[in-house]
Amino acid sequence: MVIKGGATIAGCGAVRLLRNRVSAQQARERKKAYLGDLEVKVKDLEKKNSELEERHSTLQNENQMLRQILKNTTVSRRGPSEGQ
Repeated sequence: MVIKGGATIAGCGAVRLLRNRVSAQQARERKKAYLGDLEVKVKDLEKKNSELEERHSTLQNENQMLRQILKNTTVSRRGPSEGQ
């Protein structure tokens, strides 16, 4: 059977099938690129999280040390008998 433009029905099906295959391949490539980008972002965020956890730990230790220094300084300025 011939349709408008001289193409056959079978020919139109083949063209549509080919376009569909190309479109599907492009979609797979986009998905692969997207997943690659996500993997890079995950690694970057994991690294940043690790750095922030380390910084948090350092600041906690520093804070504890400064509190102890402040406590010792306050006690020594008042004198042992004044605090009672």
